[in-house]
Amino acid sequence: MTQPPQREHHRLQQERHSGQDVVRTRLRDAVFGMQDGLISSMGALTGIAAGTGDGQTVVVAGFVIIVVESLSMAAGSYLSSKSQREYLERLLREEAEEIANEPEKEHQEIWEMYRSRGYAEEEIAVIAKRLMSNPKLLLEDMAHKELGISPDTLEEPVGNALVMGTAYVAGGLVPVLPYLLLPIQPAMPLSVFGTLTVLFLFGGLKGRIVRQSWWRSGLEMLSVAGLAALAGFLIGRIADRWILR
Repeated sequence: MTQPPQREHHRLQQERHSGQDVVRTRLRDAVFGMQDGLISSMGALTGIAAGTGDGQTVVVAGFVIIVVESLSMAAGSYLSSKSQREYLERLLREEAEEIANEPEKEHQEIWEMYRSRGYAEEEIAVIAKRLMSNPKLLLEDMAHKELGISPDTLEEPVGNALVMGTAYVAGGLVPVLPYLLLPIQPAMPLSVFGTLTVLFLFGGLKGRIVRQSWWRSGLEMLSVAGLAALAGFLIGRIADRWILR
């Protein structure tokens, strides 16, 4: 049976907003994972390479860092997303219980909420009647306006973890590859240059996705990442000098 135009329009709007929320979450995890993989690997490997002068040691250390850190990042993303989802699900359950057990209170909240937003009483009466006749629609409306969440756009912990871990591996491989293919002397500057180039390009891509200046976004990621990589380089040198030896 064909849905009424208004209901179909509402359904399409929900699907569009749900898709936007998924993209936003995936973009966050991809940027975080890729940037962390690039920065931490480049900084640590450059420090180890400068300290040891041994390309094999650098490659082994690089793969160890990638495996351990990607699993750690994926696990952290999974647990944090799961915790947030469980918390929001609890809030939704509590709101659903209030709707079922205290309908008069919810009715009053509808009036107060829409009156504070400047709606006329005649408009509020129509809205309240429509919402109170449909508990699912009422839950969506109250969750969105009171709690700032949508029941259809909760985060997916497994998907977030996969994006985070995969992005970290992709980023971490960039500074490792030159040491895998070349002698250590030409590999070191190529690793640094290649990593900084990828950071700039990835920042530019992020800028295009969020409709900002791509070159400013690229320079922002490059500058922030460069400082973090320098810190990683110094820590790597200190570790090689005082811990690894």
